[in-house]
Amino acid sequence: MSEHRMEPRNQGYAKVIMDSLPGYLRNLTDEGCKIVTISALPHSIGESLTFQILPDETSGLDRITVTAELRWKKKDGPYFVYGFQISSYATENDSEIYHKLVTQYARS
Repeated sequence: MSEHRMEPRNQGYAKVIMDSLPGYLRNLTDEGCKIVTISALPHSIGESLTFQILPDETSGLDRITVTAELRWKKKDGPYFVYGFQISSYATENDSEIYHKLVTQYARS
């Protein structure tokens, strides 16, 4: 898949819960993220989803709630991969934590 974003994604690691299904946050930028799951999500491209990001325990960061638009999806072997563009955060603190994650994973 060709890259269409303005800046490259940074490798990252955090858990995600969407529709009560677990997943992993794999890449992120200030604008969006890529999430990998082992089960397909019942959502279409263009839909907005609200999900929780649970940062790695070693980060010392609290879990946050994010609303994002599903921009693309693909099957990759046994996994389902989704690209999201973030539209809002539950709180200003959640926004700050997300941006700390972006910075943290940019160093890894």
